[in-house]
Amino acid sequence: MEYSSPTVSVIIPSYNREKLIVKAINSVFNQSYKHVEILLIDDASTDNTEQVIKGLGKENIRYFRLDKNSGQCVARNYGIGKAKGKYVAFLDSDDEWLPEKLKLQVNCFENSTDKLGGVYCYSYSKDMIRNTTSRITGTYYRGDLYHNFLEGFCPPTPSLFLIKTQAIREAGGFDENLITFVDLDMWLRISRNYHFDYIDEPLIIKYEQIGDQYVNNFEKRYKGYFLFNKKWSDVISKVKGKDGLLRFKQHMAYALVTPILNHPPANLRKNIPQLIGLLISIRSTRLGYYLKAFLILLFGPGIIYFIRNRLT
Repeated sequence: MEYSSPTVSVIIPSYNREKLIVKAINSVFNQSYKHVEILLIDDASTDNTEQVIKGLGKENIRYFRLDKNSGQCVARNYGIGKAKGKYVAFLDSDDEWLPEKLKLQVNCFENSTDKLGGVYCYSYSKDMIRNTTSRITGTYYRGDLYHNFLEGFCPPTPSLFLIKTQAIREAGGFDENLITFVDLDMWLRISRNYHFDYIDEPLIIKYEQIGDQYVNNFEKRYKGYFLFNKKWSDVISKVKGKDGLLRFKQHMAYALVTPILNHPPANLRKNIPQLIGLLISIRSTRLGYYLKAFLILLFGPGIIYFIRNRLT
């Protein structure tokens, strides 16, 4: 790997991931594209992350430890500020890249115009609860995606993206005041001035740590939903109208609610009134969501797992 003059700066934020971080790092070392530096931003971990990284003995890993736990936006922005590469790529510490990812994305940049600001790709999803792997499907888009993002389009993780460093710095980095949908917020701001492209094949494995990423943080993500909408509602309403704003809120609300209802935590019952209120506020007609919510309210979260086990 070319550490002294990298083309790509890979930013890996990490907090207490000592058991997973090496897998992510190795997926960078296994890239066929070698003009890369790795910036490991340790968000004040309390485990042995620092010892694990230093124990690898790799000179092309630039390790930075933040003074206090500040969240992924702060960690990523710190990495953006330190990046030497023409492009930056983000890799969550519990995800994994396939070997051709950076090569194909850099080639896409090199064969495009200066207007291109980001290249993303498809991914595989590995469900750590059910131990299954599947390709994440859906429609992707090329070109000017500003209106697509305003309609709620957002690929599932920043780990998919290779971004022009100039573009992300011009956009001001990740918004450290937001809690959720921080990637969509970033792509919206970049897309005001740049276009996007994608590679039509899965190039990462996204590990779904359901209990960690979604379920145990319902109240935090619920608050984040409203913070995000407060920031963007006026813009969306002006561009897309009131109906467009409602569709956007529905898209975001379902992104919040779906994984929680599918994998409800033991303490979800106390949040059910908030969850039902959110569904009502977006005029949801998904009766199955209301049914699951009322079953959890009456019988507790275990009823969802009981029903699922009886049906499988």
